[in-house]
Amino acid sequence: MKPFKLLAMLLALTLPLAMACKTHESAETDDVDDTATTVTEQEVAGVDSPGDLNPVEAQTMVDDVTIGHKVGADGMIATEDQGDDFAPGDTIHLVMNVADAPAGSAVKVDWYGPGETKINDETKNVEAGAKYLDFTADTASWQKGDYRAEVWIGDEKVNTQQFQIVDAANAGK
Repeated sequence: MKPFKLLAMLLALTLPLAMACKTHESAETDDVDDTATTVTEQEVAGVDSPGDLNPVEAQTMVDDVTIGHKVGADGMIATEDQGDDFAPGDTIHLVMNVADAPAGSAVKVDWYGPGETKINDETKNVEAGAKYLDFTADTASWQKGDYRAEVWIGDEKVNTQQFQIVDAANAGK
């Protein structure tokens, strides 16, 4: 092969690689604070707002959302204590792993009842070194029916748990 053709082929093969590589300055991480210090149930436009998170990053910050009847000493709900059937008056625990969320991030749970009626909401901030957050709901005044809990961080809904309020004989399952 002639040197000119060899040089042209080498250039043609390396050009896409050179274009894909970033300069040192553009490869550095940005200075955007990914701490969700506020929670909103609507998408925040732009990326400079403190409550705006990338959906993929938000999913990694709140993980392993579990609903059940009681929380163990380790902060999670054991398999035998998980369930989605509760009697009126039972305490519902909604536990999630927040070990990957920055300290100070706000996590919100919205509780909805039959007819899509919003019953309650609660917001907690992730403390430094926290592994789990536990949200609870007292169901003493709740009627039988289908319910759900939505988990939000920043402007991203990261999980929904469905559950029911049933007769006491059918609860605990």
